[in-house]
Amino acid sequence: MIEFKTKQNHIFTTPVWESMITGVDNQSIKEYAHGLRDKYPGAQISNRGGWHSKELDLPLPQSLSDLIKDLTQFLNSYCSQWTGITDLILGNWWININGKNNYNAEHDHQNAILSAVYYVEVLADNTGDLKLHREDSSRYYLGRYKNPHTHFSMQSYITKPTCGKLVIFPAWTKHSVEINNSDTERISIAFNFVDPQFKPNNYVDNNK
Repeated sequence: MIEFKTKQNHIFTTPVWESMITGVDNQSIKEYAHGLRDKYPGAQISNRGGWHSKELDLPLPQSLSDLIKDLTQFLNSYCSQWTGITDLILGNWWININGKNNYNAEHDHQNAILSAVYYVEVLADNTGDLKLHREDSSRYYLGRYKNPHTHFSMQSYITKPTCGKLVIFPAWTKHSVEINNSDTERISIAFNFVDPQFKPNNYVDNNK
């Protein structure tokens, strides 16, 4: 009998980290987000409707400052087991407020290494799932084997927003946010973490 002694290697993999975070003052961040929206016009980037904050040089509430600090430490410790990178810094961040019928078109975050989204407020089940898209030629070859339940053949990955949930993924991963079909607003914060050789004040994000 032929014997196969095999080692399975996972190369070019796309890790997605999902965490539930406790201890964040979401109410304070929510009030900060609404205050910014009331004072400043939003940007039109990947968002279709809703409010996408522009980069503003304003003091942060302690709750958001603490979140950024702890998230940066987490990325450079836990996630470094896969990335091998331990000195990422925050490049930029922004707030998204999506109301009914709002969504975000497919895009990626250029010039960054890891991207993250944290859900500040989610009041319904149908506020718009985060969808990560596979970008290769597999769809043309798999044919009838395109089973969405296997990591080998799946063409997209969907994760449902929940208050306190954090999702981290490689910044070059194409992703979109599905339509908010609820009558409530969903508030999230997106972050890009970059090579420290990129100065944050010179960092240009082309997430369109």
